[in-house]
Amino acid sequence: MVTSAHEGMHRIFQERPEILAPVFGVLGVPLSAKATVDAVTTDVTETRPLERRVDTVLRVGPSDGEDFLLAVEAQSGKVPGKEASWAYYIAYLQAKFGLPVLLLVVCQDRATAKWAAGPFDCGTRGWTALRTHPLVASPENLPVITDARTAAKNLDPG
Repeated sequence: MVTSAHEGMHRIFQERPEILAPVFGVLGVPLSAKATVDAVTTDVTETRPLERRVDTVLRVGPSDGEDFLLAVEAQSGKVPGKEASWAYYIAYLQAKFGLPVLLLVVCQDRATAKWAAGPFDCGTRGWTALRTHPLVASPENLPVITDARTAAKNLDPG
């Protein structure tokens, strides 16, 4: 619910942007007193259809704790901007389902795995607002199965 107190807590920065520097100083985030500040639209609604799909989403109900969602992404190489998509997936799934979300990135090679492990930060001036830190499965941390007997045993659902 919008109240005058709610509006005052954020609109003061629109009306008096010069107070950002001392506020940031108290928070330990450096900001020049001469920084320029311009208001940008506050509407974060998507105005056009935008397709975003996670490769796989699983709801996990462990017997010893709370349910969570596992978003699984298959990644065969470094893709610029993919880390922003991953952050979006995690935030969206948590907001939609109200459950904690983990991201597992499955990679085929060590270089991709090293990149995919992140962490990927969104923030500035030494302050992180959002950090995406995927779990990564790759040849680096999964054992290679070379014999048919072991492979068959690992595939047996019973």
